[in-house]
Amino acid sequence: MSAPTNSYFRSGQQRRSDNDSARQLTLKLLVTIVVGGVVYILTNVLLPKEEGPWQLVLSVLCGGTVLIVQFMASFVNQLSELKDVVEKRFADIGEATKLFNEVEKLRGDGVPRLAEHATKVVSMGPDILHEFAHEEINRLAAQMEDLTNLSAETPGENHDWLMTLTKCTRSSIDAISTSVVDDGFWSTEPASRYLTAQREAILERGVSVRRLFIVKESQERSALAPICDEQRQIGIQVRVVVLEHLPAHLRRGKMIDWIVFDGALTYEIHADQLSVNSSTTVNARADEVQPLIRRFNQLWDASAEISPNGTPDTVPVLTPGADPDGD
Repeated sequence: MSAPTNSYFRSGQQRRSDNDSARQLTLKLLVTIVVGGVVYILTNVLLPKEEGPWQLVLSVLCGGTVLIVQFMASFVNQLSELKDVVEKRFADIGEATKLFNEVEKLRGDGVPRLAEHATKVVSMGPDILHEFAHEEINRLAAQMEDLTNLSAETPGENHDWLMTLTKCTRSSIDAISTSVVDDGFWSTEPASRYLTAQREAILERGVSVRRLFIVKESQERSALAPICDEQRQIGIQVRVVVLEHLPAHLRRGKMIDWIVFDGALTYEIHADQLSVNSSTTVNARADEVQPLIRRFNQLWDASAEISPNGTPDTVPVLTPGADPDGD
């Protein structure tokens, strides 16, 4: 909502508050006058022969007493409301202080910057921009809440998570791909950014990247040849294995697309019955990550044993600072 509209509502609320105060004061005065008038009439009816101004004095005294009582009752109500407001404010201050202390721990991250710009964006531009900003904040808050349980899930395939995790990796990336040519993923723009991020991780941070393609039939290996060559050229260790060539106990295990980052967190892609990527999960629960690490190592070792000519695919190893395109 724009600033002029907010000002209009604030001024309207102020006018309503002033009108309510005026009505309450008028009501108090009317009650005072009525009480004073009734007392004056009763004194004249009950004691008509008494002389002196005491009837008027008594009516004024009673009316004034009633007025004072009304103001005292109103004051007590206002004092109670003030107490509630003060308690709420102190509670808010306590929550704000607690939140500030938590934010202080993240001073080097983007949390203070997020809070600063979030308060700015909701006070400018059209309503649709405000709604969009609120939804993004709520989405991020829900994601952070999920991550407190060491796991989070999102519909479809989340390329942003994939890129961010690759940039955060410091030691290793181990990936299993079970789709035939990943249903065309490697020819897309997200794949290009993903490979670029992996190349930077290898060159700049010395990250070890291993990727194992699992295909159903031997003839599918030829379709993967140019993809494997491209990835080997940037320093990724790539192997291809045919599912039916794997030992029976390995074929029976979990066979979905997943990536293990730094041996501590997994990125898992789940497909529906139509082989459409329906959801993505990141998981840092050790009891669920370790089985995937063991399974990857088993599949990786098995692929070396059953690869053509009895030897694993050759892999050019890049060291940090090396140029994969150089001599």
